[in-house]
Amino acid sequence: MNTTHEAHKPDKHTNIQIDRVHYKVDGNQLTGQQLRDLPSPAITPDRDLFLVVPGAQDRKITADEMVELHNGMRFFTAPGHINPGFRNQATF
Repeated sequence: MNTTHEAHKPDKHTNIQIDRVHYKVDGNQLTGQQLRDLPSPAITPDRDLFLVVPGAQDRKITADEMVELHNGMRFFTAPGHINPGFRNQATF
């Protein structure tokens, strides 16, 4: 009798979202830079990457940070520098 355990192997993929786009990644750890490189084109240096933390403040992910991934994790990007109230005088 030949029995295999392949049907019982745990899924080695992790499902995450970045800016509402779904990604299936291998493994359960990536650096911030690896996360930034997932979208095509990659997330540019002028944008910051954040982890959505339900019920708490969202957490900024740095490029060299190792992130432990879990299915359903959500990330979003935002401008790295925001100038509230800035008006471009050239347009007036």
